[in-house]
Amino acid sequence: MSDELRQSLPRSRALFVAVGCLAGGFLLAPLLVIVPIAFSGSAYLTFPPETWSTRWFTDVFNDPAWQDSFTLSLRVAAVATLLASVAGTAAAFALRRMTRGRRLLRTALIAPMVVPQLVLALGLYLAVEDLGGQAGIRTLMLGQAALATPMVYLTVTAGLAGVDPALSRAAFSLGHRWPSVLLRVELPLVARSVIGSAILAFGLCFDESVLSYYLSPPGQETLPTHIWLAAGQSASPDIAAVSTLIMGLALALLGGALAVGAAGTRKSAPSRKAASHQKAASHQKKGKTS
Repeated sequence: MSDELRQSLPRSRALFVAVGCLAGGFLLAPLLVIVPIAFSGSAYLTFPPETWSTRWFTDVFNDPAWQDSFTLSLRVAAVATLLASVAGTAAAFALRRMTRGRRLLRTALIAPMVVPQLVLALGLYLAVEDLGGQAGIRTLMLGQAALATPMVYLTVTAGLAGVDPALSRAAFSLGHRWPSVLLRVELPLVARSVIGSAILAFGLCFDESVLSYYLSPPGQETLPTHIWLAAGQSASPDIAAVSTLIMGLALALLGGALAVGAAGTRKSAPSRKAASHQKAASHQKKGKTS
């Protein structure tokens, strides 16, 4: 960073804060409209509501169609999260040990993040048809797992970056083979990264709508697909109620991921402090020797 840029940042801090507040307000504005409408007593989407009621939440909880779509979304997201967690974690450990072709494989792993979801859905549908099968819920699970795998891979790779390779070498020198080193040394050190990425992957899969819309068989809509279809038929506040519940679930998942990360930071802080003291003592010893 140049000296001119470093000196200009304090003077521009107010501008950055203002731009950040405007961007945050722009992103949160739709949410601030949806939540009050969910508690409206009117049968139409009106803002601000003239009367207040929780009847739309009661209708959603008692409607079998909403219940079935919610249950299906939970099932699909759980299986996709499990597949993505295993694939992303295994890829992170494997690519850490590779010396050739790492960049090519890493690009291939991250590709689903930049490929349009409509293209991915069409590709999955045609691939399953060419193999003699029929696209359905299992295809949807695989598609959502492909979307979530890059997130798990990047998160676990970031966690592995903080693991000292000397620990693995020390375990090998003590006679452990690679499965034992992986399961007893490396995996426990990045367990919080794996859990945090799994929570975020579940939120991504649960709220995914494009693959769900094109790959779900008729009569088996996930919750985002059901919202999409219901919004096309009628503009009822029950859609706002379901959206509010999904936002609450997303916030809960985000809070869980942050709590897992904060717990890992607090636990690793004493070890980093001890390592720092040990390193400083080593430098002092070398200085006295010289």
